[in-house]
Amino acid sequence: MLCAAIFSQPSFAGSWQQNVSIGGFNNVHIYTPDTQSSIGNGHSLMLVLHGCVQPINNYLTANFEDAAEAHGMVIAVPDAMNKAGYSCWSYWQGAINRSSGDYKNLINLANALSSDAARNIDPKQVYIAGLSSGAAMAAQTACVAPDVFAGVAPSAGPTIGTSSSGAISTCETVSENTFVSRCESYAGSYKGHFATQIAVIGHGTADTTVNTCYNQQNADGFAALYGINQLSGTTTISDDATRTAEQSLWQDNRVAMLWFNNLDHSWSGGQGVSGDYVAANSINFATYLGEYFAANNKRVDRNAGPEISNLTATDSNNQLTITAVQSTQKAM
Repeated sequence: MLCAAIFSQPSFAGSWQQNVSIGGFNNVHIYTPDTQSSIGNGHSLMLVLHGCVQPINNYLTANFEDAAEAHGMVIAVPDAMNKAGYSCWSYWQGAINRSSGDYKNLINLANALSSDAARNIDPKQVYIAGLSSGAAMAAQTACVAPDVFAGVAPSAGPTIGTSSSGAISTCETVSENTFVSRCESYAGSYKGHFATQIAVIGHGTADTTVNTCYNQQNADGFAALYGINQLSGTTTISDDATRTAEQSLWQDNRVAMLWFNNLDHSWSGGQGVSGDYVAANSINFATYLGEYFAANNKRVDRNAGPEISNLTATDSNNQLTITAVQSTQKAM
């Protein structure tokens, strides 16, 4: 009797998986799109970190599907394991390094998803974003592991290394030199990877919870870390006439800063979103990030040579003939 077994990998395309236990987290919501990234190989990946008192279920109605499908981006929303205060990411407590707390978990989550063949994630296109305490945690994690995270996008978050008291209303001033010193100390021997990391900083103009001083302070800090200068002028980014943001850029598009017009202390989700601390007043930030990261990623080889297949060599009368098929390549 001849027996045949067919093995297939699970398909996640175009759907949410909820409350997945992975990478040290008990509950992670993961959306895997049908589309592929316009650069590199496979999908990109963005981890999105919730704010204080904000359940991760709120991000199921934050228009992440639109961003994921438009840019071939897997989106993963983990529920913090080591919470502090009002279910915040504990960015102001404990050691800040690769082997501690949720820093370790976030690195493990990124690596676990990237190594899952069924999700087809390009490890050169892994990013981390967050809101409020999640923003500060995302920024510090990007400092801890710049080799893992090619881009970082904190929204409405305090500056790295600040205290919990600096998160509410007051502004805890951090100089550019202090920012660089802190971030490089978190990175340790991995600090050379800052040469190819990019950052997007955002804040709502109507935020009365976390001081808006942190927007420019965070942008200036990452710019100093990358050794670049701010460009003159601003550009209005819009989803429609009522949902807009003001964009400032730094050299080589290494840093972008957004002011979300009319947005309070919420994740900027664009039209039709719902949930606590997710608001529709401004642009779909996730969609913006998908486009910005794909356009400006510094780690993907955009000048890769053609893929060659069916290569054969024939020797006839002392003449060597080589034939091959060249595959059509997408832009890299």
